Amino acid sequence: MSPEECNVDSILSLMGATIFHFIVGIKIMWGNVTPYITSYLVQFNPDVTTHQTLHVYTMIFLGQSLFMYLGGQLEKKIGPRPTAYLGATLIAGGTYLSSYCKTLNGLIFLQGLVGVGIGLSYSAPIICAFKHFKQNKGLVTGIITTGTGAGPFLAGLVATTYVNSENYPVDPDTGLYDPATSPVVRRVPEMFRLLGMMYAVIGFIGASLLMSPHDDEELAGESLLDITNGEQTSLTNGSGVNVYDTAMLEDGQSDIPTSALAKAKGGRGHQRYGSRVKFNATFELTTPQMIRDSLCWLVIATAICTGVSGFYVAATYKNYGAPHLQDDHFITVVGCFGCLCSGLSRMLWGSMADRIGTFETLEMTAYISPIVMLIYTLTVGSKMAFGICVCTLFALWGASYCLVPAIAAFLFGDKHMGTNYGFIFLIFGVTCTIVIDSAGFIGWEFGILNYVFIAISLVGAGLCSHLRFLTSKVKDEKLLRHHRATSSMGSMF
Repeated sequence: MSPEECNVDSILSLMGATIFHFIVGIKIMWGNVTPYITSYLVQFNPDVTTHQTLHVYTMIFLGQSLFMYLGGQLEKKIGPRPTAYLGATLIAGGTYLSSYCKTLNGLIFLQGLVGVGIGLSYSAPIICAFKHFKQNKGLVTGIITTGTGAGPFLAGLVATTYVNSENYPVDPDTGLYDPATSPVVRRVPEMFRLLGMMYAVIGFIGASLLMSPHDDEELAGESLLDITNGEQTSLTNGSGVNVYDTAMLEDGQSDIPTSALAKAKGGRGHQRYGSRVKFNATFELTTPQMIRDSLCWLVIATAICTGVSGFYVAATYKNYGAPHLQDDHFITVVGCFGCLCSGLSRMLWGSMADRIGTFETLEMTAYISPIVMLIYTLTVGSKMAFGICVCTLFALWGASYCLVPAIAAFLFGDKHMGTNYGFIFLIFGVTCTIVIDSAGFIGWEFGILNYVFIAISLVGAGLCSHLRFLTSKVKDEKLLRHHRATSSMGSMF
């Protein structure tokens, strides 16, 4: 970060953005609390199962997916601080009001509001920080999104410490606590209230620290130049944003060619890539053009198949491990560290991509994931194996969300990246919701469902190989590093 960018407002905004992101990553702690909540709901409806409460988790994710674009538009209209206040209100309010729910449908609705709050406010702190630090967007998002991993780590520990400080085990047959006698069940409403108040305090403190730069500072920042491949390239409003977190910024002008070879051929026009034949250059595509190209759907399918297993494990690891391990505190700590691994690993994947290539890194993690998932399934009775596998799966999950946005920027261009990745993320989010909801409706044992997601991961690995094959003639890796540094470093869910 340059000395010119480091002033009181910019440092406070970066601190505020990091603090605020403690509450936007809380959806991935759902797997930690679902046995408590399911046990609580069973006392009002004995037919509620852990498979059905998966729908609560998917509703949070769906709410975020559907409202992220609107959140970006809202930030443009009212600014980052009011947008963050609104998001914090929905997140904290939905959590607090959940303490009064006695039905599964009511809980799904209120946690859906939490997802809406996450979607509306996820990008506002990052956009605010980007306006202050225009030359170090990768570093800025890396700092901010450490909060996204640390938040569920903290919230998971607080929830378990409050609800089950005595480390009561679940019933090995049902995987739940006795609704009639267990003190764990009686503490669930207060757990929601405690978490709601904690989210409110964290969210409002973080939002209050967000400072929009003065108009003269913004105008000065727009003239900054970035030296890439020996050329002077204009950094404008729409170029170089974290497209995973902020896939809703207005399109700006970018002089960065998607590939040097394309520029040598006289600029970029729309050419259909297809998904079967290798190509030598990449092109700038609008969102309608991208949607009509089969390569877009290959990228979406790759993102889904490499990412959905991580969502599944995050939601079910405790339900799967608790009947076998009978140690709630241990599983909670494993899940909390898994959340940290998901965030911190993204810097590892970004660094590795710089060394061996982005497509190669994604392909490698895609092939490792089903192997680890198989070990996770077969060795659930071992604490050491369970802990290592869960943390590794969380870390591998992070690779997809770190690298896919950079790949999308490289293949379809910078200029329309906001709407392009907004569309990709929307289809990704809705499809993952449908897949995980379907797993809940089927009602198979989690051990059997694990094999289904292993199969999906293998398909994802094959798609990664095909995607790398198609792009193997495109050698503009320096440019891809630019996209990665400015568009996806630290991207997080």
